[in-house]
Amino acid sequence: MSGETYVLYCKAEDYNASTGVCAAPFYGPAPSFLPPLGVTDALVISASIAGCWGVGYMIKMARRASGG
Repeated sequence: MSGETYVLYCKAEDYNASTGVCAAPFYGPAPSFLPPLGVTDALVISASIAGCWGVGYMIKMARRASGG
């Protein structure tokens, strides 16, 4: 649990717009843009991206060599 950041949340149905008060606030993990990735997951993703770029480059070179 070390290193986790918690944020105060309020569900829409618990929020009173006229008073600006939440009836039942609660703490939850802070949102993040990307989910946490392990080293192996990151390497698999980067290898997949590099492989796709490599295949695209080979197709481009084959078209150029064939005159198309």
